[in-house]
Amino acid sequence: ASRTPSSLSITLGGSEYFGASQGPDPVIDPHWTRCAIGESSFGPTLSNLHASDSWDFYSLDSATPGEDAPIEVLDDDAAITSFLERHAPQSHVRPGSREIVRWYGVRAESGAWASIAALVRWESGHHVVASVATAHDVRGHGYAGALMRGLVADARRRDIGWLGLGVDHSNGVAQR
Repeated sequence: ASRTPSSLSITLGGSEYFGASQGPDPVIDPHWTRCAIGESSFGPTLSNLHASDSWDFYSLDSATPGEDAPIEVLDDDAAITSFLERHAPQSHVRPGSREIVRWYGVRAESGAWASIAALVRWESGHHVVASVATAHDVRGHGYAGALMRGLVADARRRDIGWLGLGVDHSNGVAQR
């Protein structure tokens, strides 16, 4: 970790180096192969790195009072993969990732899956909701919201204190 008076940078090493920074004047490690930067004042390139996505990151204390919603735990990797390919092909987390804690889903009245998501535990120990996907024909009907309420309630039961969610800058629906 490196700190300036106004910024903080963290490097996680391994087969690749991942960096994360917050603040207007972060220390940039030249070994980073990927990074997440809280302020996009660097433009489309940063040293040898090129911007590929623009994400906002939100977090929630799972103890926040809220209504529970019925969800189910999913374990059919082939069906999950097929659902993601049809409804959220840009999703980064897929079945088989070692970070996945479990997959969740909610069903539409027809019995088909309406919305799915993964609970992921990063190497840092933080829990994140990833690859949230809703079937095209039922978007706007509240299924993703029900999924998130149920997932947060399950995290609370599992003593997971905080959940994070990364959302593309342009995805206003997911941000709400």
